[in-house]
Amino acid sequence: MSEKFRVTPFFNGVTSFKNAFPELGDALIEWRELTGPEDERPGDLRRTGFRRGNFTSGVLPCSNPDCHEGGYQIDRLVADMLHMEEKQREGTFLCSGRETGEEVRRGPVRCPHRIMFKAVLSPRTDDGDGPDEQRSSHRQQHRRGRGRGHRRRDVA
Repeated sequence: MSEKFRVTPFFNGVTSFKNAFPELGDALIEWRELTGPEDERPGDLRRTGFRRGNFTSGVLPCSNPDCHEGGYQIDRLVADMLHMEEKQREGTFLCSGRETGEEVRRGPVRCPHRIMFKAVLSPRTDDGDGPDEQRSSHRQQHRRGRGRGHRRRDVA
């Protein structure tokens, strides 16, 4: 796996998806990684998303073991889509890293890995329908635990 080079999880210096994109309720990213220009067989379909709970970093890591400071900057993709007022986009991302393996004699070269992606953005609704509000109301409804009825009143 590629070594990460960012200090903060998202490019604009904030620490969470919710702070980076307050106008969004969710961003679902599906991708398949290809190992180079000759590779015609994409890898397994993978998904990340805020509501899925695994959109915790703005960069998807590159799977190339010789790649340094690489990955796919999906936070910049989401920011660009918001700027262009797009809700869906498909395309290809090149890894932002460089290979520094022993067989590379002329110095670091660009990592050949890339992903084919599909991104779908869901706006945050005004009625408090964001992921955090849904989770907190869900917690309040089920805080007694599974299979336990309502709390009994003392009848003494």
